Amino acid sequence: MLALGICQGDTDLRAVLGIKMEIRLYQDKDMPFLTHMLYEAVYWRSIAQGTNPPIDEGVSVPSVWQALENWGARAGDTAVIALKDSARAGAAWFRYYTASRSIRGYIDDSTLVVVLAVHRDYRRLGIGLQLVEQLIEVARVEGIQRLSLMVSNDNHALGLYQKCGFELLDEVDSSSLMVLQL
Repeated sequence: MLALGICQGDTDLRAVLGIKMEIRLYQDKDMPFLTHMLYEAVYWRSIAQGTNPPIDEGVSVPSVWQALENWGARAGDTAVIALKDSARAGAAWFRYYTASRSIRGYIDDSTLVVVLAVHRDYRRLGIGLQLVEQLIEVARVEGIQRLSLMVSNDNHALGLYQKCGFELLDEVDSSSLMVLQL
């Protein structure tokens, strides 16, 4: 299922680093992991600083939980999971939102919003790049025309998104609202 080479300057880091990795579509048994990845995506900075809320408290915030609420019930709900040596290492997903029920990265009702997180034990191995490439490939196959996301300007993933063709649409506080036209 892996779609390599979509992003500019892409290198198969799995081969370079000798990493045994697989990317597969979401399965219902992945929901606890997806929830954990949502937590890491939202609270990455406070986790690094040791000021993060407990996971149950953090993901129960309505503006956070909307990212996964009733997952799979909406048209367009798609997630991919990265497995490193059979252990879940990261996840990326997209879904449609509405103006009244949206998350950071929302542009309009017809644009899928992307969320990406790699477990802190597996960062800097190219896993995020491969997850984004796979989501882009799924979107293209499904005839999706546009993806969006919001990333803090001090998040290392900003460069990854630029490498994959996401372009700045707007600056919001200290974050970039980005879009990829497919």
